[in-house]
Amino acid sequence: MSDGMRAYLEWADLGDGRRKREFQSYVRNVAEARYVMRRVLRIVEDRAKEHGLEPLVHQALLQVYGSGKGEGITVSHLANRLDIAAAFASRMVRRLEEMGLVTRGASETDRRVTIVTATSAGAEKLAAIDDDVHRYVAFLQHEIGADEKHMALSVFAFYVGLDPNSAVARAIRAETDNG
Repeated sequence: MSDGMRAYLEWADLGDGRRKREFQSYVRNVAEARYVMRRVLRIVEDRAKEHGLEPLVHQALLQVYGSGKGEGITVSHLANRLDIAAAFASRMVRRLEEMGLVTRGASETDRRVTIVTATSAGAEKLAAIDDDVHRYVAFLQHEIGADEKHMALSVFAFYVGLDPNSAVARAIRAETDNG
């Protein structure tokens, strides 16, 4: 197991003195995770632009389509998911609607609330972008070494609060030990 991976795996349980000694290894893992995230996000953003969607508009469409079993999402919930103002989310929804990628209408339970749902054209646009993203990410995966993948994955696990004793965490450690 690499020093960087070991530093992450023990990070939450380290005392202050040891935490300071292991900090460089931990930061190396964070740097690797940020590098991988940035590369993947850049791929997604570039593919979205090639398909005529600005990155945040693409993210909005993803949130709308991914919001559940075709039930839609409220504009305020979309704004929350994108960490933007509701007025800005509303303008993006209007743009998506003008493009024929979403529809919006009043909620059946509260007529003051606007529900946004993706159209079949919106789903097709997302699928086309996703197909391109998969091709580019497959290429990226070959550029990143096993050690870098594990460092990034360990930090992602930390970011999302993965239980260190979970099956996924054990699998990450086992793969690292075998790599």
